[in-house]
Amino acid sequence: MKKGLIAAFLMLSTAAFSMDAHLRLGAITDASSYNKEDKSFESYAPTMSLEVTQTLLLADIGVGIAYNGKTSGTEIETVPAYGLIKMNLFPIGVKPYLVGKLGKVLYTRDSVSNSKPDGKYFYGAGVGMDLFSLQAEVLYSVTEIDGDRRGNDNLEQVSFTLGYNFF
Repeated sequence: MKKGLIAAFLMLSTAAFSMDAHLRLGAITDASSYNKEDKSFESYAPTMSLEVTQTLLLADIGVGIAYNGKTSGTEIETVPAYGLIKMNLFPIGVKPYLVGKLGKVLYTRDSVSNSKPDGKYFYGAGVGMDLFSLQAEVLYSVTEIDGDRRGNDNLEQVSFTLGYNFF
């Protein structure tokens, strides 16, 4: 009994201090036509992010910051900062997970004249997979935009990123 408790304590204390940092690069596209002109997934833009997570049993909790480039359908680029939770489905070998992100847009830029959009909130949900130090993730995200006269209030996007764990 004592050996079991000591082993459980050692496993939990090791997991409590396991932090990961992922640098991700990928592509992002519009999930719907933000300004009602482009009805397809033909425009892609670069996206990159940095996330730091802490492992707690079957979940990872952390923070991140991302840059989402402007696609031709929106001409809006954003920099959201967010908190995240990753639920590891079965943490053995190849590790699939579900992820949820919620945060605030720190910076919004638009290249269209007479439009001053202001990003408010960012949230998203997706799936991903860890394989050793590599990570792949597909994320559906919504950025709430105020002050843009061309479109609606939500910029919906789908991103695919590949990352590397450098911790």
